[in-house]
Amino acid sequence: MRSFFLSMLTLALLPGAAQSQDLGWRRYSLPQTMTSVDVPTGLFPVDGGPPESGQGRMFRTADGSADLSVYALPDRGESPAEFLRTHFQLPTQAIVYRRVTNNMVTVSGFRGDKIWYARCNFMARHLRCVALNYPARDKLRWDAVVTRISHSLS
Repeated sequence: MRSFFLSMLTLALLPGAAQSQDLGWRRYSLPQTMTSVDVPTGLFPVDGGPPESGQGRMFRTADGSADLSVYALPDRGESPAEFLRTHFQLPTQAIVYRRVTNNMVTVSGFRGDKIWYARCNFMARHLRCVALNYPARDKLRWDAVVTRISHSLS
């Protein structure tokens, strides 16, 4: 119960970008694929085990309301646009944000009462990816966290 309240207190502090720096940010790395990303360990204190796909790790909030997956996939020669079409088979109305470049794909949308966000950077031999799921009602509180995670992916 104590960890639930700590998680809620931490989440309540999220609205300002300055406060997001107090979330215990640590660099998480997958040395075998040279994937790394900033993870707010104060917000995601629970080890969720392996991700649903690829090699990496999943992290969860103490109350289980949100999760973050950091993972790498082998590059199968697909372009970012092809990868989006084949791996994100979602109804068009479910996607509210999509950005595709020559070396990156980012997509976000709603799934029930959650927002899901995924980004994959196409690097030599591997796709380096992050995926987040969090309560849609708290979107404004999560914006700075999602932005930092996304921008730190390398």
